[in-house]
Amino acid sequence: MRILIVDDDPATRLCLDKALTPLGEVVAAGSGQEALDAFGNALAGGNPFSLVSLDIVMPGLDGQATLQAMRDMEKRHKVAPGKETKVMMVTALGDTDNVTRAFFKGQADGYVTKPLRLDNLTETLREMGFTVE
Repeated sequence: MRILIVDDDPATRLCLDKALTPLGEVVAAGSGQEALDAFGNALAGGNPFSLVSLDIVMPGLDGQATLQAMRDMEKRHKVAPGKETKVMMVTALGDTDNVTRAFFKGQADGYVTKPLRLDNLTETLREMGFTVE
């Protein structure tokens, strides 16, 4: 399984890397644009990510816009319905508006708030259909 971690905070990227590495190959991006480059290259190369962990608040391209661009890329690459990359929003923003935007507008599959707790992360991944020990 290939996992893309997107967060502008190096400490959060490191924490997620340690938590998610047991699940597969992890690639980290520090910005929305860097994430889109990695995501697009993976799609074009026929080796897409199974999971994207995506922060919402980032300088430049935020997580909501990044997620929408990823979904648009999947459509352009004719990714079959149900085969899209699973996206878990990981953010300090837990208010109703951001949760609604992430799930219904951005088509996120999971949502975890910071500060990160391993039990919440594990539970969300299981709810998304991933096997986590």
